[in-house]
Amino acid sequence: MIIISESLDHYSNSILIRKFIGKVSAPEIIESWNDLEENNLINTELKGIINDLTTCDLNMDMESFKVVIKFIKKHPILRSLRHAVISDSPEIIVFPTMAEGREIDLKIKPFSTMESAKDWILSQY
Repeated sequence: MIIISESLDHYSNSILIRKFIGKVSAPEIIESWNDLEENNLINTELKGIINDLTTCDLNMDMESFKVVIKFIKKHPILRSLRHAVISDSPEIIVFPTMAEGREIDLKIKPFSTMESAKDWILSQY
């Protein structure tokens, strides 16, 4: 499992990109959120995060998905951000799709391209 976090070139203060590589599970996703917070990569200037899952093998079921959602909800700064999820896999895209419909207090949306994810994050600003 590798999760690479980087700023989007022209939007370095507004958008953070997280690229997931290899096998990734809920505990690793939560650990990566904690690392971002500890390293001050998540701040009030940040508008959203693009989670690129196009090259990962996501090891998640409904129970572990609920754990990730609960973690995001417990952290006000994460809860306030827009979370774009990029994937072309039906097995992966089902999770952000469910979150978009069921978690009305969170801003999570699935996408198939980086450009459309970026546009959505910046659409309110």
